[in-house]
Amino acid sequence: MNDRPGVEPANRNGRLHPAQRSALLDLNFWVAAALVIAGLVVTVSLAAVAETAGAVLGTVVPLLAITGWFAFVCWRRLADAFGGRLTAVTGWTHDFDTARLTDEYPIGLHRSPEGFKSLESFSLRAGGRTYPLERKLRERIQPGRNNTVLIAPRSKVLINVLPA
Repeated sequence: MNDRPGVEPANRNGRLHPAQRSALLDLNFWVAAALVIAGLVVTVSLAAVAETAGAVLGTVVPLLAITGWFAFVCWRRLADAFGGRLTAVTGWTHDFDTARLTDEYPIGLHRSPEGFKSLESFSLRAGGRTYPLERKLRERIQPGRNNTVLIAPRSKVLINVLPA
């Protein structure tokens, strides 16, 4: 995904490359979209068969609130995927290894060791927020030097890592 021609120049200009949209329109997005559709269908169905205003308020309003939240989540992902600018955090990258992440450095790396019922995992902290670090991006970032981390601003999804 990040190895395609044109991805790095687009990211350096603060734009999401079309090949990277799948990072935002992933399973989480489609599950939320399905929940919005289901919520609307159930809400309309319940409102149509409700006999009293109390039944409508008691069931339809909470369902609309939950459906609205999932619609908001979908909107943020779509806005980032089709027109948003990427947020770039550039700076020295420090490897904390298994120590607690802090904001002492612009970019911090953390490794959670394998343990009982857990696999080894990696995370990255940039801009005051911690992101899970998938294998492809973990291989791209190099501690002990300057890197640029690109983040979708509305949905707060880590998109790419580039050498600064």
